[in-house]
Amino acid sequence: MEHISRRRLLATAGTGTGLTALGAGCLDQSAETGPDEATDTDEPDGADEPDETSASDRPPLERWVPASGSAELGFQYRDLATVRAYEEHLQSDVVAAIPSLPRGERGEIVEQLVDGESAVDSVLRFGSADAVGNVVVSGSFDSDSVDVDLESAAGEFGVFERDGTSVAVSEETVVVSDADGADIDAILAAGVEGTDRRVDADVTFATTADQVAQATFVQGEHDRRDETDASWVGVANAWSIGSETTTHSIVAVYDDADTVSEFETQIPATFDDEAIEIDGTVGVATRTVPTDDYEYRNRFADRGTQPAPPQAGVTIESDASSRTVTVTYVSRSGADRLEIRDESGNSDEMTEVGETTTFEYEAGASGELTVVGVRGETKAVVAAHSYSF
Repeated sequence: MEHISRRRLLATAGTGTGLTALGAGCLDQSAETGPDEATDTDEPDGADEPDETSASDRPPLERWVPASGSAELGFQYRDLATVRAYEEHLQSDVVAAIPSLPRGERGEIVEQLVDGESAVDSVLRFGSADAVGNVVVSGSFDSDSVDVDLESAAGEFGVFERDGTSVAVSEETVVVSDADGADIDAILAAGVEGTDRRVDADVTFATTADQVAQATFVQGEHDRRDETDASWVGVANAWSIGSETTTHSIVAVYDDADTVSEFETQIPATFDDEAIEIDGTVGVATRTVPTDDYEYRNRFADRGTQPAPPQAGVTIESDASSRTVTVTYVSRSGADRLEIRDESGNSDEMTEVGETTTFEYEAGASGELTVVGVRGETKAVVAAHSYSF
């Protein structure tokens, strides 16, 4: 029997959980259709008309990320206004653990401009996958607190420089860009004027961003395949907080429908009650937990201080007639090798995608087989399988 993730319809699993906020928009489209294009069978009225959505109505990830800047993109987002709205439903230590300001020097700059941490509504970070050098913070700000003259920029923004970092400030937004990040003018052009946005230049990024548009917390990457050996083009972890339940979603966008079939094997073993849907080039896995049981994980730490764990895709097949279990190495992302071991004393390693390992058992043997991804000194369980013969 092939051991893969269990399937349930997203529509069923997501009822009342905020899952609909992740949207089925891109999942309803064919692999060849972009997020702003209509299919031949379902063309909305006014499909040929320009998008009249104002910049301020767009989700931050769609609005502020310019087409220029880092090709290999990392992005992180937290919606603090939503956290405050559901604060009474969250554990007090969880609320205290959620940062209200960006980390490091960027946070110091924002803190100077903001009137108390409660005035910050959201924090978006994006840039090269290693540094994430741009920050866009929404809330309430006072440019008069700056001790230098501001230069006029797009919209109502004023711009100043501090220690090689460019800062743009308006009453509702602060944008910070250091040497690693995209040019401050390019970010303002995307966010204020709506020009040269990455969502308009790259359909796979647009699809990824659309799937997590309404999530409370997001961490993702786009176009890092050469570095990670991953088959996906865009991937994101998203948490959507509600009054009763909180939904964790993993979204992956692939180049074509052939590679999206790997999605099921790449879901972490910790997804005990996942619901999986694959449509076109998009895979979405979800699970829900009671909001009062939700535990915040710092998904916004600088890369390098908390590197992503090694991940891999495997299939596990049990054969009752021969009393064997076979593990096949399907895909990897950041894993140097896989360690396979079980409670019967068997162990082995695999280093290349396509390899298989088979363990044989005596009659009456039972236990659990575990597959562990390894990168350097870092290890993470990527799959587990119970056997009984």
